[in-house]
Amino acid sequence: METGVPKCWSGRISNGEAVKAPIPKAATACRPAVLAATIAVLAVGAQAADPKVPPAVETGNRVPVAIITRGFDYTRPDIARLLARDGEGEVIAWDVTGEDRFPYDAGGDTALISEIAAHIGKDASISLLAVKADPDDPVSMAKALAFIARTPARSTIVPMWSSQRRNWEPFEKAARHFNKLRIVVRSCPDLPADGPDAVYPRDLELPNVTLSSDPAATVETFVAGLPCRRP
Repeated sequence: METGVPKCWSGRISNGEAVKAPIPKAATACRPAVLAATIAVLAVGAQAADPKVPPAVETGNRVPVAIITRGFDYTRPDIARLLARDGEGEVIAWDVTGEDRFPYDAGGDTALISEIAAHIGKDASISLLAVKADPDDPVSMAKALAFIARTPARSTIVPMWSSQRRNWEPFEKAARHFNKLRIVVRSCPDLPADGPDAVYPRDLELPNVTLSSDPAATVETFVAGLPCRRP
């Protein structure tokens, strides 16, 4: 199995291909200290892999609600129980930047997701279908919506916001393209729409959701009503 670590022997180094020119034993990549450091870096990378999602069983009675997030610590029991699962108990989620189904971040939106978990309570009638995106990468936000459109979730919560409209242009195009998705954004009551500060995506005037008797209404109302300049 190739490890990516150069192979050193008798003054030669190889990355899977024959090296015709002889390389002295003192070649940088073959020095024991450098080689050890290279292996250590690779080992740290392996250890940095996203943790597994704690196992759980999907009852099949919960309504999946998507949420675009910067990632969160899903190993916490209060959060793990909320995650959307398939029939085999595997989590339904996606990390746009990492291109895997583990939207992990030790910090990120962990505090927000924990607040949502506490708000919903243990006997939740909804599950969270989390998609990790990078708010500083406008295209990743659009890709998040594209993924959600292929899932059972019909409502999408977008808790992040900014005052830069151009950063939301790809998201706006995706939201209008996937117009069957209900987009729930933060209303930012501390930054009213008639005030001097623009708030996006709120001020994009995208189609929103009627919360009435929807089973997801409580969590959507909770997130949408969060202030944008929290103390």
